[in-house]
Amino acid sequence: MQAIRIIKKYPNRRLYDTEIGEYITLDDVKNLVFNKVNFQVIDARTKKDLTQSTLLQIIAEQEATSTPIFTTALLQDLIRSYQEKTQNLFSQYLEQAANLFIQQKKLFQNQWLSYQKLLADPDLLKQLLKYSKNNEEKNTSSSPYGMKIPRTPKNQSPKKKS
Repeated sequence: MQAIRIIKKYPNRRLYDTEIGEYITLDDVKNLVFNKVNFQVIDARTKKDLTQSTLLQIIAEQEATSTPIFTTALLQDLIRSYQEKTQNLFSQYLEQAANLFIQQKKLFQNQWLSYQKLLADPDLLKQLLKYSKNNEEKNTSSSPYGMKIPRTPKNQSPKKKS
């Protein structure tokens, strides 16, 4: 596991990256987030952890300079949640929801890449279409009127509408 990178914040609001020995900007900190670097922002004088407030500052700048993610109503609900006894539960819910969103996004990206590869290879596409057609013929039968009727597996009776 990689060590936590320490960023010191000085009273003049400058950020100093102790790993590279240089002053950095909030954009540099944002890039650390994008690159999934573990870091901690600490007050150079008091040693207080300022990571969360620094990340909130980045979010505030993003919200002001690009299309906002947080609606006014959502922000109001977030502020209200600080007064409720379920604050911890709400925090856990938000974190799990964000993780699920990220997982789903990765899944869709991987599926999209697979489709692009499939479309780029005509032979592979033909094989898939042939397989799909054969599979469809196995799972359907024709009615006297030329309509395709899905077959019901032998061990399963048709579902009745209630």
